[in-house]
Amino acid sequence: MKLRKQAVVFLALAMLTTTQFGFAQEKDCGAEPPKNYDTFMLKRLKSITDNGSKALATPVSLPIQHHVSRNSSGGSPAVSSAQIQNVMDELNATYAPMNISFHEYAPTKYIDKTSWNNSFNKSNDSQLVQYEVAEAINIFYFSEVTSGSSTICGFAKFPGTGNRAILDASCSQNGSTSSHELGHYFSILHTHSTSNGRELVQRTNCSSAGDFFCDTPADPRLSSLVNSSCNYTGTATDANGDQYQPDVNNVMSYTRKSCRTGGFSSQQQNAIVASLESDRAYLTSPTNPPVCSTISNFPYSESFESGLGDWTNATGDDIEWTRDSNGTPSSGTGPSTAQNGSFYLYTEASTNVTPAGSPNKTAILNSPCIDLPQAGNMSLEFGYHMLGRDIGTIEVLVSTNDGTSYTSIWSQNGAKGDTWNQATVDLSGYSGSVIRLQFKGTTGTSWRSDIAIDNIKIKETTTNPSSCNGITSFPYNESFESGIGEWTQETSDNINWTVDSNSTPSSSTGPSSATNGSNYIFTEASGSGNGFPNKVALLTSPCVDLTSESNAELSFDYHMYGSNMGTLEIRVSTNDGVNWTTAWSKNGNQGNSWSSQTVNLSTYSGSTIKLQLKGTTGSSYRSDMAIDNLKITSGSADSDLTDNEIRTTNPKISIYPNPIASGSLSIQHPGFSKNGGKTQITITDFLGKTIDIVDSNNETTAYDVSNLSNGVYFIIINNKEGQVTQKFIKR
Repeated sequence: MKLRKQAVVFLALAMLTTTQFGFAQEKDCGAEPPKNYDTFMLKRLKSITDNGSKALATPVSLPIQHHVSRNSSGGSPAVSSAQIQNVMDELNATYAPMNISFHEYAPTKYIDKTSWNNSFNKSNDSQLVQYEVAEAINIFYFSEVTSGSSTICGFAKFPGTGNRAILDASCSQNGSTSSHELGHYFSILHTHSTSNGRELVQRTNCSSAGDFFCDTPADPRLSSLVNSSCNYTGTATDANGDQYQPDVNNVMSYTRKSCRTGGFSSQQQNAIVASLESDRAYLTSPTNPPVCSTISNFPYSESFESGLGDWTNATGDDIEWTRDSNGTPSSGTGPSTAQNGSFYLYTEASTNVTPAGSPNKTAILNSPCIDLPQAGNMSLEFGYHMLGRDIGTIEVLVSTNDGTSYTSIWSQNGAKGDTWNQATVDLSGYSGSVIRLQFKGTTGTSWRSDIAIDNIKIKETTTNPSSCNGITSFPYNESFESGIGEWTQETSDNINWTVDSNSTPSSSTGPSSATNGSNYIFTEASGSGNGFPNKVALLTSPCVDLTSESNAELSFDYHMYGSNMGTLEIRVSTNDGVNWTTAWSKNGNQGNSWSSQTVNLSTYSGSTIKLQLKGTTGSSYRSDMAIDNLKITSGSADSDLTDNEIRTTNPKISIYPNPIASGSLSIQHPGFSKNGGKTQITITDFLGKTIDIVDSNNETTAYDVSNLSNGVYFIIINNKEGQVTQKFIKR
């Protein structure tokens, strides 16, 4: 009984304290300004001082695209249409003093994913890019929004980091959170910000600390310090001993949500208008692409011999791309020389530098605008180096809206050996467009994960050889029974692929026999400094003529047994060996047995290619890897088949228009439904991630691309008759 009385008394005191002196903890905002944002804002405020006005001379109406989360079956939407209208009413009222209003860009779009609908975690933020509309403010609604293990009211992307705001459904209806998050979207910090130091009550440092605005009083962070009458109840003092007297009505404060009725201060309004006129100018002229001709003459090249050239390090990442020559400071990672000239760029992953470079720290390098010609088959080429036990990931991303949002179009991860690799990225889908490119490096789990790039080129892709005297008929087989056949040992590598039978010379590594016939090929890793560590063996095929083939495949057996196993790659060249792209890779010990692998070559239909086997040894002699039973088969359709036969090869599909900017893509798959049953159409992105799956009973299917971001995609047609893959481009 005594314990119960104590509990009742404690509860009563708690309720009394909350009523008189504060309020129960409300959900916070999860918006985070990018790195070095203080420098950005100081420049912005100087510009405002010189030129700014708090209201636009001519009223503007800005487009908003609403995205509502539902469960996977299309039920339980996070917000209703009436609640969306509440948000619009709130925004229009709050931003009216600046001559800014808002309208709905297009009907509400829905994201049908139960896991997100139940609770969307901020860690998934980057996945929302695929749903964005480039020329509108994108607002996403979820039933619950979390950051780590904490629930939050939402967050928004600051200028230069994205084009969206994310709202918790309940918070979107409190009358101030929607305006608060769009404040961040238009560059405004919290009034209690300390990103560049804490503001003093006397405001002697107001233009360089806190939120940088001198007409918003110093704010100690108001969470739980405002009562139900909207009075500040705190007693804290600043560094000079002066007691805070904050504005409890400013929309960018952490006061009670119901108390944020004062809108924005005059200087905040100036900054919002300046942000709209510069950072978010695309909202007022959505049909006009960004004007830029920094790179408009081709071929273009940059090897960083005189600095970064026209490229810039981003401000919203963790670390920088650093210019270097003659080897990075850390041992066992990074290149020792440049690929071209003397200098290259790299990501420093060491933990004893400031800021620390690992684990999982990102470095982003932005290109200037690139005005691609309408005619021509343009591509990006560059060298990349990924040596290190704990290497991370490198990506190339592209933006068609002046850097508002980016789409990943190429990536590699994991160690690739102590050699410069060559990448070619197709840009033909962006012909006639103004784009920006981005190199994104993410460090691994330790300091042994320096990534480097060099020798960037943008040029017209070399055309395919007019004739091929190599592999022209299929199926093609090579089991190395009479040596390496028509294949060639490269001279630019470290070691050779060796023909062998029975066991390799080293114990506890390599196979004991072939899988087809008597012979196989392997990489001999013995000898420190000779066979290991990270020694590369390259074996190149003759030309492979796929000009008349619709769905070719490469199959082979591989053996990767050894406690210090390295990496095996299959690489493809479309320009006679000038550049190579990795089509498949495997690394690490796979056990003492042969495995089989098939690599789809349908992407190269209509082309003449070369193939390359690249083996990179590991950290000791126990890293012999082997290849055998190599085959190239064709998937061309057989016209002699009747409608009642099950196809053993795959017919070619037709898609149009391609590239496509908007509307529906027409997918024709004749013959795929003649035997009855459904055809499954899978849409994947450039990296193979499934975007959508559609079932069809017809031979022609229309697919709406409006929810797809700009980029390269693949259509995979599957049913009992076979499988076909074809590429299309959204731009």
